[in-house]
Amino acid sequence: MTKSRLEAFTDGVVAIVLTVLVLDIKIPDPSGFHSLWVIRNTLLAYAISFIFVAVIWVNHHRIFQMAERINYRVVWSNIFWLFWLTLCPSVTSWVGRNPEAFWPEMAYVLVYTMWSFSFGILMRQIMKANKPDSHVVRVLSKDHRSFISMFINLCLIVGIFFVPMIGLFGRFFVSGIWIFSYREL
Repeated sequence: MTKSRLEAFTDGVVAIVLTVLVLDIKIPDPSGFHSLWVIRNTLLAYAISFIFVAVIWVNHHRIFQMAERINYRVVWSNIFWLFWLTLCPSVTSWVGRNPEAFWPEMAYVLVYTMWSFSFGILMRQIMKANKPDSHVVRVLSKDHRSFISMFINLCLIVGIFFVPMIGLFGRFFVSGIWIFSYREL
């Protein structure tokens, strides 16, 4: 499989996921600020999830620009990453309707944690598929954000036991870590 084919497939899945994310937002009736206030948690969950998906998609794109080669381990790692991505709209919807409940917050953080973890696996497989002195390997070997993200995610999982809403807000913080993507291009 070519790199461009995998990127096109990934772009299609990401576009569908972002579309499904927004479909959960029901237009309030009647019109007015009060109606928006009623769906504020859904809008907040959507915004945080949209930002995280967009940020990681940009990073994915930049890494694939740097990569000279891919192999079937990269392809299957990418599919594993997409699997967790496709669960994001469901848990986003659930946490948006129940932002202070334990299980929706836990599911939200667990799915996004597994998505982050699978991104780390994908990055390692890209490094293995490319030459040790390649640009992508040099850039990725200096990047420690996956470890930092996993540490924060584990702290969020523990924190949810005490303050459930920390999960949703913590994901926003994790997005901030990734917003400054691989600039070495």
